[in-house]
Amino acid sequence: MKIALVTPLASPLALGGAENLWWGLQNHFNTQTEHQCDIVSIPSPEGNFWDLIGSYETFSQLDLSAYDCVISGKYPGWMVNHPNHICYMLHRLRGLYDTYAGAPLDIAAQPEKLRALLSWVEDAGTEPGADAIPLLFERLKALRGDAESEAALGFPGPVSRAIIHFLDNAALSGGRVRRHAAIAGTVARRKDYFPADASVDVLYPPPHRDDYFCGSQDYFFTSSRLDRPKRVDLIIEAYRQVETDLPLLIAGSGPDEERLKALANGDERIRFLGFVADGAMAGLYANALAVPFVPFDEDYGLITIEAMRSGKPVITVNDAGGPTEFVTDGVTGLVTAPAPQDLAKALAALANDPVRAAEMGREARKSVDPITWAKVAEGLIAAPTPRVIRPKLTVATTFKVFPPMNGGQARVYHLYRNLARHYDIDIVSLGGPADARSEMEIAPGLLEITIPRSQDHADAEYFVSRQVGERPVGDITTNALFGLTPDYVEALELSAIASEAVIACHPFMIEAIAEAAPDKPLWYEAQDVELTLKSAVFSAVPEAEPLMAEVTRAERAAWTRAERVFACAHRDLHELERVYGPTRARLSEVPNGVSLDDIRFVDLAERRRLKAAGGLSGQVAMFLGSWHGPNLEAVEDILAQAPRSPDTRFFIIGSVCLPFKDRVLPANVELMGAVDMETRDLMLSIADVALNPMRSGTGTNLKMLDYMAAGVPVISSAFGARGLAIDPDVHYVQGENESMAQSLARLANTSDDALQAMITAARARAKSEYSWRVIAERFIEELTRD
Repeated sequence: MKIALVTPLASPLALGGAENLWWGLQNHFNTQTEHQCDIVSIPSPEGNFWDLIGSYETFSQLDLSAYDCVISGKYPGWMVNHPNHICYMLHRLRGLYDTYAGAPLDIAAQPEKLRALLSWVEDAGTEPGADAIPLLFERLKALRGDAESEAALGFPGPVSRAIIHFLDNAALSGGRVRRHAAIAGTVARRKDYFPADASVDVLYPPPHRDDYFCGSQDYFFTSSRLDRPKRVDLIIEAYRQVETDLPLLIAGSGPDEERLKALANGDERIRFLGFVADGAMAGLYANALAVPFVPFDEDYGLITIEAMRSGKPVITVNDAGGPTEFVTDGVTGLVTAPAPQDLAKALAALANDPVRAAEMGREARKSVDPITWAKVAEGLIAAPTPRVIRPKLTVATTFKVFPPMNGGQARVYHLYRNLARHYDIDIVSLGGPADARSEMEIAPGLLEITIPRSQDHADAEYFVSRQVGERPVGDITTNALFGLTPDYVEALELSAIASEAVIACHPFMIEAIAEAAPDKPLWYEAQDVELTLKSAVFSAVPEAEPLMAEVTRAERAAWTRAERVFACAHRDLHELERVYGPTRARLSEVPNGVSLDDIRFVDLAERRRLKAAGGLSGQVAMFLGSWHGPNLEAVEDILAQAPRSPDTRFFIIGSVCLPFKDRVLPANVELMGAVDMETRDLMLSIADVALNPMRSGTGTNLKMLDYMAAGVPVISSAFGARGLAIDPDVHYVQGENESMAQSLARLANTSDDALQAMITAARARAKSEYSWRVIAERFIEELTRD
């Protein structure tokens, strides 16, 4: 078979990853198969609208009838017309798609001649017919020379964006493309990149070279074009916070080079290598300790694969796009938040532990071994596989979910991550005004779409908070204020179009859902009985009466409108029915769980070794909690009881510390505040005892399961253990708040054998009954049975 790889050439000429991809694929076809493969390239300027349109038209007229198969991967190359056309997409013109930040199209505001054209484009929908392509070029040519129309055709801009979308949609429609594929899942999932009903295969391309090897660990190394989307500045800012003698080597050049050198501020450890010849790259990878690579929403990130082929761990960030499809945090590299302090911790962790870096590098190399040209070639020219359509759910939340930093976020993330084994799930979350709008796959099949609150929304929320002593009210006020963030409703509506149901995670999105998806089945995830929780927070605040009325209204609406309600415990379902009356919904218990993969189990001997290494002596007790009423009560009890246990050091962790920051504390109590996951995990690995002295609240306590999974002996009140299938003296020590000192003393005097038996039994029970995978599988079975 004669195959043409059709690709545009940048004008002026610039060779990069796309060209390497086509050379590698061509070489495989010509040397490892019976096929004959040519690369068909045409210079394609895109400096202005008319140059770009000219390039699109040139490819649309290209005669490739001499070939049996045509493979395209990038605009405007896919404009070719061939009966056996395969699209292996690298990306669309990102500045007119996922990175477009310009104004939306307002047809009525355009010049008269353009209005007619744009109305025709709009009427064609998302898959215009093939005959529309030459007609569009004719109509555009008729506009040349018309001053008003020319002025509106600025590039990039809303008019040029609409026209390019039209051409791409026409070219990539199912009638013109036999098979759709993408170089990464990140590309396959981008909005508007593929026809709605297309089955898109993800085929990861390997590097074009095969001479990568693993050498020493002499430096950190990264390679990138030096422009802002690659975020080399983030690496530099992070690296300058790290105390290490290992240099940072940066290969590449680009428009951001001078700014980056200034940012390095004369740090002699940071070395800019400039352009590096392709033949020298393998040696640079080989002798690196690790490769930091932190672009924003990268299509694929071949640097990741090159580093892993060299046996090197990759340090990346959770919004990097393609790299996150390969870097498994703690296994083949490290994944952090895109902030200098977080990235600095990751760099320091590997700089201080080269043995761990080498272990990750070996795992990294094994993980990318299956990425071969043979798989790409076979995947492209094989018969298309039937599309498997999975059911979809949309979840509406008043808060960002990823990365999970508190109990509520953890429940949402881990529950839906595991439900995503069966469903495609969008979490449409309401972020803060400083957050960036983003769409990011946070787990396979689980997409978080974050819409930042508008400033007006945030200001109104803060005004309400001030009326009630600056207590947090962001969730309660959403029902009344969501209209101030219209982008949220739009995102929710778009997500819900293909969904089987929309889930209100907490009741405070109920009106936004009613506006965005009035005809979709509503499910209500009742994580708590909100009226009970909020009463504990606002009972002594007369000014909060309107807020409590809103809590009641929202919770009643969610309970009575929903077709399905699932709660953490049956007792919460009974309480909701008691307060609000009967519901037509199907009722399910979906208990709180624990992610065993994310919590390291530490036995007694290792726990004591780590504690001694940290310089701690005496009994170390910890309490985890976020700022909400039941946790505040628990902290009050700890503060009252702590003086009775002077040999115990109490560490209180989480946002629950905030209301106590100005209090005079007992000498043996320390408020750590909200901490990162690394610090939380450290405390879970060195504490002698974890406290759960709860006396109010709803649902079950996630912290209890975290303690059990980590191997920390637990002292809990009977109420704190509610809803969990655990037994006192088998899985935990039961002690009420007034007897905390006696319980701590009893635990300190318990034999090592008895303690080890208790923590082993607790971990086993967490695994068998409360791992998120088990909980999700039970819920999926119930859903499919219904």
